[in-house]
Amino acid sequence: MAHSLWQVLQSGQKYAALWPHHSVVAAMTETRVVPAVKFAAKFMPALAVINFLVQWQWQDGALLPQAIVTSLFLLSLPLQGWYWLGRRALSPLDPRLKHWYLELTKKLKMQPQAKPIRMDLARVLRRALDELPPDEH
Repeated sequence: MAHSLWQVLQSGQKYAALWPHHSVVAAMTETRVVPAVKFAAKFMPALAVINFLVQWQWQDGALLPQAIVTSLFLLSLPLQGWYWLGRRALSPLDPRLKHWYLELTKKLKMQPQAKPIRMDLARVLRRALDELPPDEH
């Protein structure tokens, strides 16, 4: 199923907000990417403005195109992260993760999705971490 760029970016933001910060998922890539994207979303706009102003002031406008391009690159970093997370969130689970997903839905007495995606796993993980005892994650 094809998703629009807007849908992918929104899914990435939702996935980042939903992804648990817990030792159970410490080895997964999302555990490192989500904080980096949140950091970029928080600080890159200000850094882009500072970058532009410093280059504009010190170069007297001579390198204005380079200042614009580097600032736009800095502004694009959170978008790139949300896009990556969105594509990841909308991707189907591999067999190992699907097994874990089905096991958790069974323990939570939930109806599993027919074709679960990583976003579904994140939702189930969040709920499992909130409701199940630590030895059942």
